[in-house]
Parts: sequence; C-alpha cells; structure tokens
Amino acid sequence: MVSSVELVNLTSSIYYQRKQPLIMSERRQQSWYVPLRVRFRSPAEQAQWEREHIPQPTLGDSHSLSLTGADVPLDVDIAAQRRTRQIKELLRLSNIMRTGLGLSEVLQQIVASTSACTGFRILVVHLIEEGSDLLSPYAFAGMSEENINVLRAVRRPVEQVLRLMRPEFRISQSYFISHEYVEDISDIVSVINKSVDDYQPGGWHPDDALIVPLFSPRQKKLLGFLSLDDPEDSKIPTLESIEVAELFANQAAIAIDNVRIFQENEAESQVLDKAIAALLNDVEQIQRGDLRVRIHSSHEKLQPLGEAINQMVEEFSGILGNVQMVTHAVDKHARDVQRSSDLLVRDASQQDLQVQHISHAIDEIAETMTRLSSSASELSRVVLEAVDVTLDGQSAVDRAVEGMSQVREASALSARIMKRLGESGQEINETILAITDLTTRMNLVALNAAIEATRAGEQGHGFVVIAQEIRTLAVNSAEAAKKVASHIRAIQRETTAISHSVEQNTLEAVKQTELVTQTGVAFDAISVVTEQMAGLVQGICAATDNQEQGSQQVVSAVEQIARMTSEITLHMRHMQQSLSQLVELTNSLRSRMAVFRIAER
Repeated sequence: MVSSVELVNLTSSIYYQRKQPLIMSERRQQSWYVPLRVRFRSPAEQAQWEREHIPQPTLGDSHSLSLTGADVPLDVDIAAQRRTRQIKELLRLSNIMRTGLGLSEVLQQIVASTSACTGFRILVVHLIEEGSDLLSPYAFAGMSEENINVLRAVRRPVEQVLRLMRPEFRISQSYFISHEYVEDISDIVSVINKSVDDYQPGGWHPDDALIVPLFSPRQKKLLGFLSLDDPEDSKIPTLESIEVAELFANQAAIAIDNVRIFQENEAESQVLDKAIAALLNDVEQIQRGDLRVRIHSSHEKLQPLGEAINQMVEEFSGILGNVQMVTHAVDKHARDVQRSSDLLVRDASQQDLQVQHISHAIDEIAETMTRLSSSASELSRVVLEAVDVTLDGQSAVDRAVEGMSQVREASALSARIMKRLGESGQEINETILAITDLTTRMNLVALNAAIEATRAGEQGHGFVVIAQEIRTLAVNSAEAAKKVASHIRAIQRETTAISHSVEQNTLEAVKQTELVTQTGVAFDAISVVTEQMAGLVQGICAATDNQEQGSQQVVSAVEQIARMTSEITLHMRHMQQSLSQLVELTNSLRSRMAVFRIAER
C-alpha cells in the first residue's frame, strides 16, 4: 500500500523510468483505451502538503483544462437541477452504504451514479489488492460484458498508474492526462473502440484520460483509482465536473473503508469468537476438574484474562496439591490407626473372652482343688488299702508259683510215660509186621504143598486138606495181625496226640509259671510304688489345701482383670467408631478431590 506522501515521491521518481513496451498491437490505429481513473480524497494535511510541494497547473498552460465559464456555458436552472440530482445521488449512496451490501454492489451503485451525475459514459474502479501492489477491477459502467472480462483478465502493477500522477497533470485531487502524452500510457490495456475521426479539436480526445485516486481517510493510504472516459458532451470536463466526480469517488473511498472496516471487524469478531470458544473449551476442562489445562489465548484482548485464569488455576492447583497431600497423609494415618484400632479392639475382645474363660477356668480350678482335696484324702485311704491288697496278692502269687511248679513236674512225668507208650507201640508194630510176614510165607508153603499133593494123586489128597487148613489159618492169622496193627496204630496216634498235648500243657505250665513269677515281681514293685504313692498322696493333700486357699485369691484378681478388660474394650470400640467416621470423611474428601487433576510437581 502507498501513503499520500509516498505517492507524490513515487510519481516523481518513476517519471524518468523506462517506458513499458506496447501491450496491444495496433492500439494507436484503433484508439481502444479504457484509462484507469480513480478518485483520491486526501485529508487536510495531505492537501496542505501538496499545495506546498506540488506546483498547481495554471489556466494559461496549454496542457491544462480551460475552466472558465465562457468555455462551458450552462443554463442556471439546468445547473441547479444537476446539483440537486447530484446531492440526491450522494444522499442515496450514503444510505446504500448503510444497507450492508457487499463492496462490489456498493461500488457498482457508485459508478452508476457517478456516470449519471458527471456525464461520463464509461467508468471503472480499480482497487489495490490486499497484500500486493496489483490493481484489480471491481466496478464498471458503460462497458460490455466482453470488455469487462478483458479488463478482469489483466492485473497491472500500481506503479503503471502512479507514474502518471505527475504535478503537471493534476487538477484538484484528480489527474488529467492529455492525449499528447499518450506515450506514457501506452502499456495500459484499452478496450474502447472509438475512432480518432470523431475527435473535435479542443474537445475530449479518445486517448485522453482522467483518473481520480481513492484515498482512505481512515488509514491514510491509497486504495485504488476511479477512471472516467467518454463524456457525453465530448468536452474536456470542467473543474466543477471533476470536483463532482471527486465527491462520488470520496463516497467510493468511504464505502471501501466501511466495507473493509466491516470485514476487519468481522474477521476480528471471528478471531475473537474462536479465541473465546477456545478459552471456553479450556475453562470447561478446568471446570470439569482438569487443572493441568493452561489458557493459551492467541488473541491479545484475551491474553490478560488467560494469564489471570492461569495464575488463579496455578495457585488453586498448588492449594489443591497441598490439600491432596495432606488428605492422603491423613487418610493413610487414619487407615493405619484404624487397622491398629481394629487389631486392638479384636485383641481386647479376645482378651476379654480369654479373661472370662480364665475366670471360669479359675473357678473350675478352685472347685477342682476342693474336690481334689477330698479326693486326695480318699486316695490316701485307698492307697493304704491297696498296700494291704498287694501284700495279699503277693502271698497268692507265691502259692500259685508253687502249684505251677507241681503241675509242670506232673506234666513232665506224663510226657515221659506217653513217650514210653509210643516206643512200646512201635515195638508191637514191628512184631506184627514179622507175624504178617510169617503168615505170608505159611500161605506160600501151603500153596506149594497143595500143588505137590495134587501131583501125588490119591496119596496126596489128605495132605491137600491139611495144606488148605494151613492156608486158612495163615489167612486168618494175617487178618488178625492186620487188626492188631490197626489198633496199635490208633493207639500210637492217640498216644502221639496225648503226648503232644502233654508237651503243650507242659509248655503252657512253664509260661504260666513264668507269668506268675513275673506277677510276683510286679506285686513286689507295686508294693514299693504303693508305699511311695501313700507318701505322695499325703503331700498332695497338704498341697491341695494350700492351692485351694490360693485359688480363691486368683479368682478375685481375675474378676478385677475382667472388669478392667471390659472397660478397655468399650473405650477401644468408641475409638474405632471415631476412626471409622474419620476414614469416611477422608474418603468423601478424596472423592471430591478426585475430580481435580493437577500437574505433577
């Protein structure tokens, strides 16, 4: 962007720069030209500076406009009507700028009103693009759509117009460039198709140009240009016409300022809304308890608020951190004390129960000691009787040992007799075997005799009968021997069984003798132990009397301990309830503090 002072300096410096090449071919022959014309409405200091440093054109200059009333005769009524119309249009445009229309629409209304009130058929508003030094057309009047598209397709540097704004071309706040200086504007695109043949000497030439700078009163900088061309009367405009055009250009500059102010305010409002939304988002997170969030507002108006909130959150986080630490420590100690209290209450309860059990046990012991004292006296009497019984048992054992010795001797004698019977039976058995063998030989002899008698015939018949009798006798003898052998074997079996039984009885008698002997030894030991027991029982009787007296004292002490233990248990339960309430309060505080999340330190 170019300020007013920079604009004048720039116009002086670029005057001697190299001329730009010709843009369109055959431009001179066709004389198509749309100059860039703008209105420049300077503030008071700018006008004063220009009056002091820029020479003003004189009416006698051959290149200046003829501004005398004789040159432009006007009827007074027509002039008054024109002024009235111009004022109405200016008022209308002022109202239009309050309707909220867009910049292009407002500028289009302004160029249309300017065309109607100044008599120029063709008008174009070029604005300097934001952030660059290029000119772009925004509003048009008196041009076809084709020509408008041609202009829109071309974006020219602002220097091309600034170098035309020389002091010798200035009239009021505008610049009139005569066709005699067409070389200076040869690089500017023209879309006007007007023949030079229509030119009347002293009138408006197709290559003439009138530009009015658009100057921002608010920002003190150049906004663009209003270019005017093709007057209806084909005459060079008067100073009055130029000033009227400057009035409308001033409206255009104000409209541009207003729109840009609105856009800036809108952009500022959007930025502020976004910053407020971001601030609200951070504040909502803080509201939900996340104290780790810090406000990072990029908007300068919200930065003090964000810093104040951050400081408040930081201080609050420090307080909460300390509270959480204290709460955690209190909760930890309370839980430790509660656990200890629970253990103490449990131990106290157990001790109370144990003391009660001990009290009952002591009572039982006291009763037992009383009974024991009675039992000890009875035991002493029984032990004395046991001594007498033991002595009697010892005598009986001695007699039993003597009887068992006799039984053992009788059993040994019976065993010897049975043994001799067995031996005799064995001898008889051997004899029977010899008899059996003899009868067998006799049977064989009788058989042989019968055979021989049969051979002898009649002479041996009697001998056959004798041989037969002998055989019969031998058979009967053999059978008798067998029966005797059978009886002898039965006797031997019985004798063997009796002998075995006698031996068993003898062994049993020996064992019984040994047992009786051992019993006698045991009775001797029992007698000794019984005598010792009698002495011990007498000592027990004396001790139980002492224990009975001591147990009564123990019972009294245990009852006192039981009362003290019950009181301690009651106090411990009260302390446990207090600690439980403290733990509940710390838990409630921790649950309330849990919603806050603070940065780790």
